[in-house]
Amino acid sequence: MSKGEILADYKHEVDSLRKLGLEWNLTEEVIDKIIEDSFCHFTGAKRCERKSSSAVQNLQHHKRKCSVCIIMLELLCVFLMLSLCICLLLSFHKPSYNFAVRNVQELIYPSMKLLRWMALPFVRTFPSITVWYDELCLVQNPYFRPMDVNCWPCEDVRSILDLTGVENPPDYQPHSVFPYLVKGAATIVTYEELREMYFAYEKMLNRDSYSIQSSVPKWRTIADLMNHKLHENPSPNKDAHVVWRLNRLEPVRAIRELFPRPKFLLNSVNVERFIIIDEPETPQYTLPFPEGYKVFLMQGSGERLIILEPVEACAFNCSRVSVLLKPSYFLFYNSWFYRPKSSPVHDSTSIAITYIGSH
Repeated sequence: MSKGEILADYKHEVDSLRKLGLEWNLTEEVIDKIIEDSFCHFTGAKRCERKSSSAVQNLQHHKRKCSVCIIMLELLCVFLMLSLCICLLLSFHKPSYNFAVRNVQELIYPSMKLLRWMALPFVRTFPSITVWYDELCLVQNPYFRPMDVNCWPCEDVRSILDLTGVENPPDYQPHSVFPYLVKGAATIVTYEELREMYFAYEKMLNRDSYSIQSSVPKWRTIADLMNHKLHENPSPNKDAHVVWRLNRLEPVRAIRELFPRPKFLLNSVNVERFIIIDEPETPQYTLPFPEGYKVFLMQGSGERLIILEPVEACAFNCSRVSVLLKPSYFLFYNSWFYRPKSSPVHDSTSIAITYIGSH
């Protein structure tokens, strides 16, 4: 028989064998295994031994992996159960709680130091995560609403108190929550001066406070904004809105050169600052929510209408008040009772720069 006839005959026999296997309700995988084993035994025992040995090794390797996974799972379960038992013991057994507090205090600093040392390789691999070091809150709760708020501090507020000209404005507040305005208390800062400050500290700002929130998609960093020269190249609708948040010490120290703290403002001011840049036609938006509840705004340039909306819990007790914030104006309000909104001013032509801090 020729080679072609032998192959044709072999194919016919294999097809017949497959048909028989299907009649016996065997799967394709089982049929393939039977044919392979038959061919292996027909061609030689050594090859079969090699394949069998390889199969055994693969099976043993698979069993070892499964064993390791099972052991790790068991250890995790034991750890969780042990942690739960310790928590219950400390919660309901006062002597154990006192013993733990008395002895664990000395271990906190060494433990944190060890954890920092262990995290150094990870930080070197991903240096960008260092921007989260100074965050007090990584994930905010958008559904948080203050409950049982005593609204009496804002019930009698019908307008924002103008305390311009007095030596120490906080002394003239009816109470510490009452919003007030001081004209001329802030320094006038133009957009050009802000750009000059940025380029003077460009390297440091691009490292520590590079991120911005912008209504223009292509402006993702402060470098994108400053290189655009917004004062010379306004956006098509003149409605760009930018929020630049600074929460590290060096950038805040640099920005304080432009926005010095008024003498009557307390020294205990939070590090976090916001600089908001608005074009004349920027639509209404809600101002950022700072870390401290005693918030102050300083208008560097441009004009914005600030509307203090009472929080939801005090909406029926307190009134909405507003003020036109002009350059060098200082505004104080309490964020526990008010949620401010910034609106455009008719006939305004210049870029508005608003500086926000809290304590």
